[in-house]
Amino acid sequence: MRFHLVRYFLLTSLVAFSIVAGSLAYLQNKTALDNLITQAESSNVNLARTFANSLWAEFEPLVTRASTLSREQLQGAPEQPHLYGLVQGMMAGTNALKVKVFNLEGLTVFSTEASQIGDDKSKNGGYLSAVGERAASELTHRDTFSAFEQVVEDLDVISSYVPLYAGGKLVGVFEIYSDMTPLIDKIDETKYLVLGAVVGLSILLYIALFLIVLRANNIIKDQDAANTKVQGQLANSDKMASLGRMVAGVAHELNTPLAFVGSNVSMMKEVLEDIELPNRWGARLIELTQQSDKPEVVVKLNKQRFSSEIEAYEPMDMGEVQELLDSTLSGVVQMQELVVNLKNFTRLDRAKVSEYNLNDAIKNVFYIARSSIATTIEFEQDLGEIYPVSCMPSQINQVLMNLMINAGQALGDEGKMTLRSRMDGNDVVIDVADNGPGIKPEDREHIFDAFYTTKGEGEGTGLGLSICKDIITEHGGSLTVETAVGEGTCFTIRLPVADLPN
Repeated sequence: MRFHLVRYFLLTSLVAFSIVAGSLAYLQNKTALDNLITQAESSNVNLARTFANSLWAEFEPLVTRASTLSREQLQGAPEQPHLYGLVQGMMAGTNALKVKVFNLEGLTVFSTEASQIGDDKSKNGGYLSAVGERAASELTHRDTFSAFEQVVEDLDVISSYVPLYAGGKLVGVFEIYSDMTPLIDKIDETKYLVLGAVVGLSILLYIALFLIVLRANNIIKDQDAANTKVQGQLANSDKMASLGRMVAGVAHELNTPLAFVGSNVSMMKEVLEDIELPNRWGARLIELTQQSDKPEVVVKLNKQRFSSEIEAYEPMDMGEVQELLDSTLSGVVQMQELVVNLKNFTRLDRAKVSEYNLNDAIKNVFYIARSSIATTIEFEQDLGEIYPVSCMPSQINQVLMNLMINAGQALGDEGKMTLRSRMDGNDVVIDVADNGPGIKPEDREHIFDAFYTTKGEGEGTGLGLSICKDIITEHGGSLTVETAVGEGTCFTIRLPVADLPN
């Protein structure tokens, strides 16, 4: 499968840049808000200390007796207006919106919003944290908010619960609400500036990387085209080398019948010379007989001529002539069989897919391949009843030829090659096995790799088995190998049948 570099880069990089930009924006915003809350809380703690130092003496009497008063009594306490004025004066010029004071029982003793005086905050988390002597703050957005008896809208408010100390002793809890809207707006403005800068730089980086990837992709395409061309040339070279070996073997197979056919033809020429005399005399007698109307024909012989031509003649045994002709005809039939198998092997309709019985393929290819394999090797065929497969016959022949020749080369001058066929479910299974030296473990995992070869230099391109596997895979089948060092090797082809009978 071809890897589409540019397409995958576009998809993955867009996702990656989006995640990075979003993460940076989130972290920047969260960090800024966390810092803001920390600084605001620190400021409110200092403000609470100032409050305790400056005003606690004024608040202490009311805080002390607050638990004995009802809500109405506490709200109407005569000290409330005075305390409100002190707090308002102290908070003037700050961003404070509201101030509350709680006793240690969680009762709201004072609030700049009078309606909240007397509320019970003993279960409030911020209050409980402050009673535990740990300040707590929370940033919230308020659509409306009461600030010193006036209502303001659309604010970002931070509220802090701060423990109040007097004489080194916890005496109450101070709550202050501060307006953070200007700072939040500034943070948002900064966030958008940072985000814009990140996005801009990311786009520039993305464009630069895209150009690099595009260039790399073009280089890879050029190299792939070059490699494909070289691989095709090597494949053709490997095929031509196999074809050369096959042609040499076929030439050897043809030499034997050609030799005795040629010899027989020479002998027949001599026979024709020997029967020239009886043929001539017989023709003359036939001619004389045809010219005479009498039942008897008298032939006068010249004594000298009779002695030189007829007396030296020895009649031929026509049985020997018949044997000579039969032997010549046998050689012609042998050559004819070789030509038929060659034709079946090459299958000129290479580009056509057709139904092909692999038993026929094995027989045809074996007839051709054995001419390139040592005659001392023992062959065994165990061909079962199989169904046809839909394939390109010439390509399947090429695979079988390669496997048989490889097995023959592995065996050398002795050993046994076995060719088997059988059905296994919906698959036709072909085995090409030998009892040769087997394949070493370090070579076993690479034998189907392109350009990998265990043969000597100049003896192979390392593409044979790679091409075989590709051909079988493209036909919807599989090519596997089982091997053991010293015991032999078996290559197994599996191809789906064209159509199973009912």
